[in-house]
Amino acid sequence: MWQGLVILGIFSILWILYRHKRYKKKYVDSSRELIINLFFVYLLSVVFLTMQPFHWNIPFGIWGGKTTYHYDFNLFYELKNMSNPKLQMLYSLGNIALFIPLGLFTPLLFQHCQRLWTIVLLGFASSLTIELIQTFFTMTRRGTLDDLVFNTSGAVIGYSLYIIIKLVTKKIPILLHTAK
Repeated sequence: MWQGLVILGIFSILWILYRHKRYKKKYVDSSRELIINLFFVYLLSVVFLTMQPFHWNIPFGIWGGKTTYHYDFNLFYELKNMSNPKLQMLYSLGNIALFIPLGLFTPLLFQHCQRLWTIVLLGFASSLTIELIQTFFTMTRRGTLDDLVFNTSGAVIGYSLYIIIKLVTKKIPILLHTAK
């Protein structure tokens, strides 16, 4: 766990230095800057949560060892075989909640990502990337088809929240996209 915290600390320091240098002597839109920094913290949290514990594996048996990969292609198999209903709920809702910020922040920050199909594609691709990294590069995690479904659903829910916010306060897109 401490390795993960060190990595997060290093990335946080680099991020702060980057943001400081980028906006030195320039006008800074505080609302947009807040959203950008929250999005960065969210991305770091996703990496931390999905890659814990940090027991990395060199893929494809590069060092001559035999490598075993674990990917569950059976939809909801993992969920059905959990004996504890509370774990089932935590697993399902946790995976959905993990991607809600992706669907919410992305259209707020990037004008070209304000369509549902873009968010579905981004949510699916991001989830697939995490699942493949877990499958090929970690020894203790495995990818599941369930996560792809739950994570993509979370991104769509986040996008729905973005649409609701946009309808309620019509000035948000203007506020967030003016400062580049």
